[in-house]
Amino acid sequence: MSENHLSRWYKSGDLLLEEIEATRTEAGRAALWFMGQHGFVVKMGGKTIFIDVILNDLQDEKGASMRRYPPPFGPDAPRSPDYYFATHNHCDHLNLDTILPLAKKNSKARFIVPRAHSRILEDAGIEKERIYGANEGEGLELPGGISVHPLAAAHSDYEQDREGNYLSLGYLIRCGGLSLFHSGDTWATPRLVSSLKALSPIDIALLPINGSDWERTAAGIVGNMGALDAVKLARAVEVDLVIPSHYDMMPGNSENPARFTEFFYELCPQKRFHICALGERFIYEK
Repeated sequence: MSENHLSRWYKSGDLLLEEIEATRTEAGRAALWFMGQHGFVVKMGGKTIFIDVILNDLQDEKGASMRRYPPPFGPDAPRSPDYYFATHNHCDHLNLDTILPLAKKNSKARFIVPRAHSRILEDAGIEKERIYGANEGEGLELPGGISVHPLAAAHSDYEQDREGNYLSLGYLIRCGGLSLFHSGDTWATPRLVSSLKALSPIDIALLPINGSDWERTAAGIVGNMGALDAVKLARAVEVDLVIPSHYDMMPGNSENPARFTEFFYELCPQKRFHICALGERFIYEK
C-alpha cells in the first residue's frame, strides 16, 4: 500500500463524528469504524465503545511523527464514548494524550484497562470510580447491559505484575445480543484458542496481523500473530466474522492485508471477513 493511500481517510472530522453519533444499533446489529492500528469505534446495544483508539500524534525521540497518517479527529472532539477500552500500556494502545481529553470532555465516559495499569489513569487525575481494572478470569458487568470477559494476551509472553495481574489483555464483549472479541496485541497460542472455544460462539473477532521478524525484534518492536496465524485462529474457533488490523499505522511494523485475504479464502471459505478502510462504517447484522 502506498503512503498516499494510507493518508486518505474514507471519512474523518465532523462527518465521521456525526455518523458515529447518528448510527443506531438495535439488538443483533453492530456498527464498527476502523481507527487505524488496533483501534476501533464500536456501537452495540446503543452504546459507543472505543477500543485502543489513539487520537493524538505519536512522536519519536527527535520529535518526528511515527504515524503514517493523521488522526481522524482530535481527542477533545468525540461527543459520546460511553466506554474506552485499552488493552495494554504501549503508546499506540494506551495513551494519556488521547484518554485525558476524552475523560475531561465526557464526564460519563468510563475506562477499562488492565488492572496492572489502573494506577496510570488514577495518577493522571481520572476519578477512581470511572476506572475498571480488568484481569483474566474476572468478568465485568458494566452499566448498559455490557458483559466483559478479559483474556490474557501473549504480547511477547503472558506477563504479570507482582500481584498476578496480566499486563496485556484482550476483551470478549457481549452487548445487544452480540459478542465481539478484540484480541489486543498477542500471539496466537493454544491457550488463547482454548479460552475462545470456551466462550464461543463469537460473532466478530478483531485480530492483529502485523507479525514479527528478526529486524523488528532487534529494534525492540514487540510482534503479534501474523496473517496466517490469525486465519488459523479463526479456523479453530467458532467465529462468524473476522476483521484484521494492526497493519497500517507505523512504518516498519506493517503488513499487506491482501495476504490475510489470500489465506482466508484458502483456509476459511465458510466464514466471513472484512478489510476496513480508515474511518469506514461497517454494519454487522446477525
